[in-house]
Amino acid sequence: MELDRAAAVLRPRRPWEGVDLGFTLARQWFPTLWLLWWLGTLPPALLALALVGGKADWWLVLVWWFKPLYEAPLLYWSSRALFGEPVALRNAGVIFRSAWTRRLLPSLLWRRLSVGRSFNLPIVLLEGLHGAAVRSRRRVLSEGDGTAAWLTLICYHFEAILWGGLLLGLYFLIPAGLPNIDLAAAVTDGQSWPYWLSSALYLLAASVIAPFYVCGGFALYIGRRTELEAWDLELAFRQAGTTGSAPRAGTPGQRERRLGPGRPLTMALVGTLLIGLATTWPGGGLQAATPAPPWPDAAEARAIMAEVLADETFGRTRELTFWAPITGPDEMPTETPSWLRWLGELALLLGPLFKWLLVICAVAAVALLARRILRDWRPAARRRRQPSTVIRAAAPAADPHPTPVDLATAVRAHLAAGDARGALALLYRGSIAHLSRCAVTIPEGATEGEVLRLAAHHLEASELAPLRLLTHDWEALAYARRTPDLDRIDAHLAAWLRWTDTAAPRPDGADHGA
Repeated sequence: MELDRAAAVLRPRRPWEGVDLGFTLARQWFPTLWLLWWLGTLPPALLALALVGGKADWWLVLVWWFKPLYEAPLLYWSSRALFGEPVALRNAGVIFRSAWTRRLLPSLLWRRLSVGRSFNLPIVLLEGLHGAAVRSRRRVLSEGDGTAAWLTLICYHFEAILWGGLLLGLYFLIPAGLPNIDLAAAVTDGQSWPYWLSSALYLLAASVIAPFYVCGGFALYIGRRTELEAWDLELAFRQAGTTGSAPRAGTPGQRERRLGPGRPLTMALVGTLLIGLATTWPGGGLQAATPAPPWPDAAEARAIMAEVLADETFGRTRELTFWAPITGPDEMPTETPSWLRWLGELALLLGPLFKWLLVICAVAAVALLARRILRDWRPAARRRRQPSTVIRAAAPAADPHPTPVDLATAVRAHLAAGDARGALALLYRGSIAHLSRCAVTIPEGATEGEVLRLAAHHLEASELAPLRLLTHDWEALAYARRTPDLDRIDAHLAAWLRWTDTAAPRPDGADHGA
């Protein structure tokens, strides 16, 4: 996997931003993915047709159940195409042999109804894990995020809307007088030909949505790995190593590669041309409005209405013959049994109770759904409540914190020996110790940026400035191997001594390492 050849910029993205990236990739690769989906679907569909013996309802259930089997080749092809190694469709045998492995069995059996299938399938298929390893990997990558479940729900709705639109479109496009589709049979009667037509239309709708569903889940997976494994930093360091410039990974001004041809300007020009033709075409478009004829007076209007109503269209009569039951005097309705009356009274008694119970359940469901949506839209707050265990910072380990005088002596000794890294590491560790004494609680595994954000809530801007400069030089040394001058480190030491003297420590501060 060569990160330098990726077809999209690898940077941390919010979950829904990752889904949008996946949909963009699906739009660009749609013809290939659509054909690949049909190549993987038709053989199992024909086999299922032979197994069910011509029962359309059972055939549709089997075809729907084996959806992961059709999505695996799309995922395999997308994973190669994203990193600059697309596989040609003439080598479809290689794609299917690599995608259809025994690792798909859980997705076709007990994990078939999992709502996070689009996110979990790359973990199983691309990483080759199984058993406890895949369960642990799934917990680490998902981290309680529910975007994959929402993606499944949304794509199922898209399938249903597209299937219903195709079915209704056929129904309304057939001219009057010709045999039309029985909509009720198309949905309920598994032995009728409209049901077969409805099943084929559902298969067509599923083929359109499948590339977006697979690429959306794959982009979620790639975004999570980029966040945990710091692919953006790795690419920035490679670029810094080849060009000699400082890494600027993750900056807001980052340029992203265009994934498709930009056509907004062309569409705007074509639309303007069509509007111009419509307005200038003879006999059409916007022409001078002709004055409307005057309204007739009341007497003239009554005469016109009387003439219209006198037409035979409004005066025709028709005879309708229909069958109606004839009830004689001896055919009196029988008396309702007592048990049936008692059952009706019980239903009238329990009806309001069940109605209010359903209302309460609906309100509770809406509240839980709103809570879940708010939790998904605030990932930053959730991660502050549950600090990530992945340590991307290279901060030195926390030792017993020396006093400022002892630390200054140790830093000067490292400077005298020419050990810039040791001196800067001691200064940064002393800064962490001083923040802890100032009641700044730093969770285990916090990065340098998180330390600065936590310190900003407790210190003034003037007190935080030396720590910002020191952190900047420490990150440049730890990540980019850019060693600052010894004089600059000596200036950091002087600023650190002034900072530790002026910043008032707060009692009962817990010491933590960065």
